[in-house]
Amino acid sequence: MKKEIHELFNDLNLFAEQIANVSLTNLLFDVYEFKINAMQVNLIFTEKGQFDNVQTAFSALFKKELFDSEEWNINDDPSPSDKEWKTTLKNLWINTYYPKEIICIETINKGDFIHRFKNELVAVNAPKTAIREFLNRLKYAETIKVKKGYIYDYFFGQSEDYYFVFEWGIYA
Repeated sequence: MKKEIHELFNDLNLFAEQIANVSLTNLLFDVYEFKINAMQVNLIFTEKGQFDNVQTAFSALFKKELFDSEEWNINDDPSPSDKEWKTTLKNLWINTYYPKEIICIETINKGDFIHRFKNELVAVNAPKTAIREFLNRLKYAETIKVKKGYIYDYFFGQSEDYYFVFEWGIYA
């Protein structure tokens, strides 16, 4: 998994192409946000069966975050063959959401990740039933840290049935 994600960041043309080819209207995502004061946890799950491979899933999760964050309508998604869209993804959006200075693709020990995952969700008062459900989805999880900051971390992973993104940060 780590190798495949490295490949996307080493070839932004490939990453932009993958993103452009994703049709969000055909995909299902479970999106969660928990916040208390300035601390926030964002979590997205999507079923593995919707994707051919890790790169496609990572690209789809990024496109979902991009469209949600920018408040774009998924029905207005540019055509996958739109060269201007792919160029804008490559030169603007990928670099905006994944600045090179905070990219750190590293494998995370499962036990350490699960411990951190639970602690961060408890810290933002996520319901215990939700935490149990999320932990169920993370059985046999493999996780990598994609972005690292002083008060911010971003993880991507896969479990037996799901791909997921887990983002934790303190935002002013």
